[in-house]
Amino acid sequence: MVRQIRLDYLENLTGFAWLILQPVILLAVYAFVFSTIFKARIPEAGDIGFVPYLAVAFWPWTAFSEAVLRANGSITENAALIGKVAFATEQIPLATVSATFVVNLVGYLVVLVVLQLLGTPIHWLMALLVIPLMLLMWVFACAISLFTSALQVFVRDVAHILPPVMTLWFFTTPILYSAAYLPQSVQEISRWNPMAWFVGRLRELLLFGEVNLGFHTLVAVVFITVFSWFSLRFFRRFSGHFEDFL
Repeated sequence: MVRQIRLDYLENLTGFAWLILQPVILLAVYAFVFSTIFKARIPEAGDIGFVPYLAVAFWPWTAFSEAVLRANGSITENAALIGKVAFATEQIPLATVSATFVVNLVGYLVVLVVLQLLGTPIHWLMALLVIPLMLLMWVFACAISLFTSALQVFVRDVAHILPPVMTLWFFTTPILYSAAYLPQSVQEISRWNPMAWFVGRLRELLLFGEVNLGFHTLVAVVFITVFSWFSLRFFRRFSGHFEDFL
């Protein structure tokens, strides 16, 4: 993880500067497009405004999505190491996910600070709950990455299937809109979307200072725990055959 961050960002001044400037530029673009051009409004956002409502959910999704997509091909991209160096192979996708999360969460912190400076009240004390929430999202990304990266070794089409699946997942998660806009029947289904749960909790904590931990929280934690166990078992079960297919 440290090596990946160093190569991409810390070994050149431009990369380090871009780590800070990119989220600020993207935030300015979204503010202009959605507030000035489309004049987007979400009633439940109240006086907070659409851009903070979007930003608080968008950057964690970006960290999650980018981590899964980058880690998906991590085993095939490091084929030269498989079977030649003695180490736990699952470290490769896990390092990729971790590096991507760290980099994107630095950008997320920058965005939150900028929103605060521009007048959006961010509930910083709720960071005590946001941190374990982001850790749980990281675990979820690791679980998906272990499964897909192992599967891609044997089924190369996964590299072509996963990006549109992530795009579909993005638009079916209430990031650009409020879940209240969906029909009641669709809202019931949306509640079982793990990323919709993450998005909702982050908005409640950081924008409204609310803590709503109910039945769906227990379901989310249990599901991610079980899925993570299954993904690790799946990866380790087939990792011994990687060298034959790479």
